[in-house]
Order: sequence, then C-alpha cells, then structure tokens
Amino acid sequence: MVKGARHVPFPRVVAFFRRHPVLLLLCLTPGIPEYLSGSSSLVLLARNPVVFLLFLALNLGLYGPGVLLVREAFVRWRSGWAGLVLLGAAYGLLEEGTALSTMFNPTASVVGNQGYYGHFAGVNWVWSVGVLGVHIVYSVGLPILLLGLALPETRGRSLLSNRQVLVALGVYALDIVVLALIVGYWRTAPILLVAAAVLAGLLYAITHALPHGALDPTSSGPRLSPKWFVLLGLVFYPILLLVPGLGDQFALWPPLTMAVELVLCGALFQFVRQEVGRTGNEAGLTMLALGAIAPIAVLGLVFQLAVPFVLVPDVLFGLFFYALWVRYRPGPVAPPVGAT
Repeated sequence: MVKGARHVPFPRVVAFFRRHPVLLLLCLTPGIPEYLSGSSSLVLLARNPVVFLLFLALNLGLYGPGVLLVREAFVRWRSGWAGLVLLGAAYGLLEEGTALSTMFNPTASVVGNQGYYGHFAGVNWVWSVGVLGVHIVYSVGLPILLLGLALPETRGRSLLSNRQVLVALGVYALDIVVLALIVGYWRTAPILLVAAAVLAGLLYAITHALPHGALDPTSSGPRLSPKWFVLLGLVFYPILLLVPGLGDQFALWPPLTMAVELVLCGALFQFVRQEVGRTGNEAGLTMLALGAIAPIAVLGLVFQLAVPFVLVPDVLFGLFFYALWVRYRPGPVAPPVGAT
C-alpha cells in the first residue's frame, strides 16, 4: 500500500461495482426513493413475492433508464448543477405526470389532501412542487452524486454507448406506457399528460443550451466542516413535508405555500452551492447526502417495521456510508515544517 493512502473498506465489493457501475446506480435508484423510503414497501415481499418482483421490475425499468439518461445528458453536455436540477425535474414530470398521473389525479392514494388543497385547472399544484423536489434530489441527484463518490473513476465519464442510450430510451418509454396502463390515466385531462411530456422534453432542450458548469459551487474548496453539511441535508425533506402540510392545516393560499416551499429550497440550494466547494469536497458531500437520506430512511423504517426485511436496505446503506466516510473523512492536519 502506498504510504498515506486511504484504506477502502469492502475491496471485493468495490472491485465488483468498478466492473459494473450501472448495477451500483440501479441499487441507488430505485433503492433510495422507493425501498429505503417505504414508498414501495418491502412488506409485500413477505405477503406476495410474485407481485413484489413485478413491481421491482417496473421500478427498475422506470428509475434505471431514467437516471441513466439523465446522467448521460449531464455528463455529455457538462451542464452543471443547474442541468441536474432541470433534468431531475424532467424525470419527475415523466414519472408523476405521464406514467402515474399523480400530478393531475386528485384521488390518487399517495397524494392525500394535496389532491384537493392546491388543485386547480386539473393540476395538483402543491403536490407537484414537492414531488418534483423529491425526484430531483432522491431519484436523480443523490444516486448520481453517490455513484461518483463510491466510484470516482466514473466521474465525468459516459456509462452508455449511443446504441445503449437508444435501448435505455426504449425501455424507459415502454415502462412508462405499461405503468400508465396499470395505474390508469386521469382520463378527464389527457392534454395535461401530453403537456407533462412536452415540458419534460423542453427541460432537456434548455439543459442542452446551458453553459458548462451552470450553477456549480462558487468557492474553490469547502468552507464548512462536514458536520454542518449533515445538518443542511437534514433540512431538505422536512421542508417538502412540513410546508405543504402547514399550508393545508391553516388553509393558506396555495400559491403562497408553493412560493414558500420554492424559496426555502432555493435558499438551501444556494447556501450549499456557496459553501461546499468545487474540489476537496467529498467529505462534505458524503455528509450532505447522509443528512438528506436520513429522514426518509427513518420514515421507511417506521412504515415497514412490521416486517424485518426493511432492515436489509437500512444496514446496506449504513455500510455504504461507513465506507464513504472511511475513504473521505478529513485526516489529521500535518504540523508546520520544522515544528516540534
């Protein structure tokens, strides 16, 4: 071992995923937004394994090609953090707009009261703002970030050939159609389904036109210690959860609730952007991701505690972050030359 080199835990696992980076990305999404969060319950694995495997295949067919296509555009166009936000929103529009229609269906089970609070002109506006934030961060942003931290050799490198991009696009489109047929379109507003797909395509076009590195971090290095980034990460999900809930509880004007949510998320994004740095920021990014994931992991544990399968992804993600922290934690500061 080279003197001063960092130990990398679980070297055989790391070596396997170095050969198969796409598999790691497929573990991170739908792993984080669906199974760690409890959105797709692991309880079904015990109650009806066949149905569980069917939904697992549908999730992989949606999230996998979706995030791969986002990452390819992000890497090839070098569109910066701004591009990742826009592409994540495009992914959310295609999933929640065209595949599942939760953005339009006020009676969708996952939407709850937000199907009525903030529903106007056929759109669940308050719900849409929050669910797009979830997809930008948990479905797209964090999996791409964590892949780069776990396998730094993949940063800035395409994972798909042009032919594989077309295959991913075909699988993605097919999965959207199948999900739409299973779930059932919100039939009273078909034009909105088309509008969601068109808007997603427009976001891709805007991303392609962005300057390289748009909205990337402003400072050369991190300006806060890693522990502060944990706290910043912890703030994000409560904003998405509490602001709409309080707006509904106190019957606030829905556009005001949406504005507050967008302003708070935008301010958090801007602060992270100013403090995290462009280089030497791996420890801070690791802690930021850990903080962002912790609330949904806790909720997923609570929702699925009746069946202990939920502990499997919890333990695996715990080991994953342990390995990242061992690799990137700040080392001791070397004393000045000549110091005694």
